[in-house]
Amino acid sequence: MRLRTRLLPLALLLLAACSSEGDDPPDAGTVVVEDLCNSRDEALTNADCELKPGVAVERFLALSGDVKAGDEDWYSIRVPANANARTLVHVTGAYLSASTPVNLSVTVYERDKNTALVGKSDQHGSGAPKPLDIVLPYGTPDTQLVVVVRDAPTNPARPAFDARNPYRLMVELLENPDTNEPNDVTPTPIALAAQGAVQVGTGKGYLATDNDVDRFSFPLTAGKIAYVKVTAPDQGFVPNFRLSYELLRPNGTEKESEGNVLPKVHPGVLATARKVKVAGTWTLVVKGYRPANDPVPAGDLRQPYEVEVRVLDEADPQDQSGDNDTYAKAVSQDFAGAPGTSKSFTGRLGYVSDRDWFTARVPVFGEPSVLRYRLVPLGTGGRFEPLPLPLGQLADRQVLVFTTVSTSTTAEQRAACSSSPAVCPRDAREHPDAPSLVQTYCNSAEAVLCIQSIREEGDPARFPGLSNFQGALQVPPHTAALTYHFVVQDDGTNWADDRDYRLEVSWEEDDTEEVTTYGGAPTEPARTRVLNGVGAGNLPTGNANFESKGQLSHGHGRLRGNDRATGLGVRGPTDYDAVPSDTDTYAYTLPSRTAPEDAAWLVQWEVDNLPDGGTPHGLALDLTFCDGSPTDGGSTCTPVSTTSTGGALTLAYSASVMRAWHTTASTPLSSYQALYQLEKTASTTRVTVAPYACACLERRFIKGGTLKVAVSATERSDYGRVGYTLRTGWGDYPRGFTAPDGGSPTQCPAPVAQADGGSGFTGGCQFTQ
Repeated sequence: MRLRTRLLPLALLLLAACSSEGDDPPDAGTVVVEDLCNSRDEALTNADCELKPGVAVERFLALSGDVKAGDEDWYSIRVPANANARTLVHVTGAYLSASTPVNLSVTVYERDKNTALVGKSDQHGSGAPKPLDIVLPYGTPDTQLVVVVRDAPTNPARPAFDARNPYRLMVELLENPDTNEPNDVTPTPIALAAQGAVQVGTGKGYLATDNDVDRFSFPLTAGKIAYVKVTAPDQGFVPNFRLSYELLRPNGTEKESEGNVLPKVHPGVLATARKVKVAGTWTLVVKGYRPANDPVPAGDLRQPYEVEVRVLDEADPQDQSGDNDTYAKAVSQDFAGAPGTSKSFTGRLGYVSDRDWFTARVPVFGEPSVLRYRLVPLGTGGRFEPLPLPLGQLADRQVLVFTTVSTSTTAEQRAACSSSPAVCPRDAREHPDAPSLVQTYCNSAEAVLCIQSIREEGDPARFPGLSNFQGALQVPPHTAALTYHFVVQDDGTNWADDRDYRLEVSWEEDDTEEVTTYGGAPTEPARTRVLNGVGAGNLPTGNANFESKGQLSHGHGRLRGNDRATGLGVRGPTDYDAVPSDTDTYAYTLPSRTAPEDAAWLVQWEVDNLPDGGTPHGLALDLTFCDGSPTDGGSTCTPVSTTSTGGALTLAYSASVMRAWHTTASTPLSSYQALYQLEKTASTTRVTVAPYACACLERRFIKGGTLKVAVSATERSDYGRVGYTLRTGWGDYPRGFTAPDGGSPTQCPAPVAQADGGSGFTGGCQFTQ
């Protein structure tokens, strides 16, 4: 419709504006209107209704006279005689105003047909109007198309109109920039040419039209690896479509792979690497991603994409010789004799779904031992870039270690594996998801497997070079050979990088003290010691009467603060060991003392440094006292392993300034000090409980006579085989410490005799308060 108006009084213009809200039309005669382009016949015969390429028209969807059904404007487009399969009809429509009640709708028909070729509407509601963009391939020469512009009301009975704001409509006749068109059905062949040992082919195109689909084909040979990459280069804007692809097997229907980029991501990069199992001509389909119930993906004439195909030989020697992707085809090596030997396996994750299985068999051995493993990236390979990951997702390679419960996957075997720690151990204390992990692999399709260890790739800033991909497993004494299965894969088996790695596995003797202590027992007993006295002196170094030595071999060590969200040391957030980390327990006999029994407790520990000077781990000392003054009047010792407020009695280094037990809530912060002193020497890292801590043995504990100290690793940064020394003894109490301001020495709280001359004492050591 075209409006031809005379100048009107302001009141009449306001009346027209009110009518634009969809109310009843103004009286006839208010606006002089010559109503054109209201039918298909007018569109095809009236020169005013023909859209000229590149010429914008501005018209109104307004009501006139007694018309109440909603205005429609009909236009024609003349398709030239030289149109061909790459001819595009580009129609744009928009309201340029900030608001309009009209939900603009544009529909394109063939000349004499009522079925729409394409239609779009702007359902902007109360928001600002949005432009419509239609790109239609139409190659029938010397004919006409019909375009209908109308409102698309939310209520069909009340179409809106706008007598104040015009819409703008324009058509362009273009040639599709995609030289492969039409390839929606018949694929464009990609020729592969040798580049050394690799065959390479490329292609390019545009998803220029709505719901455009481009197909490419190329021949593949069974046993080869096909790397396929689709890239929409960054043009400085977000394309109208989300790039997606499908890789189809030679039958043309079965999908080998598919993927799409995230919304509003540019450039779009998609890639996969697949081992070819079916020879023949494969098809790559490139299109816009369309989620369920979403509209047809729009085309974009501005955004090209590129295709790269590489056909590679299998480069993993293990996969070349037997394809070790499954449990049954694991590459195996056997240890022999006694501990002290190592094995290594090599591999690479060369394609999606690639998994590398390896087996290490440990012969009969009557003493506890340790199996260490480490995954080392070698820096070779890499014939294609690591496959892209979704935005924000890190690579997630894994090393998993299993033992086999049974190759018979009966329900009884699976149930025993899932429910019995004796059949399959699980450490829920250090990993709350342990039960579900155990159940997952007990129900593996390949065998009934017990998960022993998991290392998963984390943030490369925290674990450069896969530095957390190492572990040490406790191997118990055994009368039959033990088999450990190692699997290298990525989580989900949907990623590959074609990089070589080496899996190093060594079988080593356990700590001599540990071997001696076990003595064939099913569990490690406590090592008995006597807590000796130093009088008024300090702990002597190198005196066996005050030192306990050992090594903490297996397990990743505990997390101080239990920060599972990030992990600490060499332990990633999802790393797991089925057997709790190695813990050495010492049972000290306390001295028999006359009242007041309070005694100072001197504690120091040190861990050997690694050859490069690094500290492999810290120590945590979990304490359990025996309360020799039971409140029930009995004589049974009551174990005490928590403070009076319920916190664990654990000593572990912290550099923080803290409040000691002998301070009060009113003690000024300026009086707080560090409870531990750290000293790094050339050979060890030493921690001493500071004098300010006033570490001491309470009277009730002296009466109980026993102190157990459980020593475990914390914040492990390496599995290097190193020793530790725990140095401890008792001394005269009370002792003094220096105030932080360098003032006069201050004494720890001393016991005070009863005021009435009785034999009891008050105050003194309250270390666990």
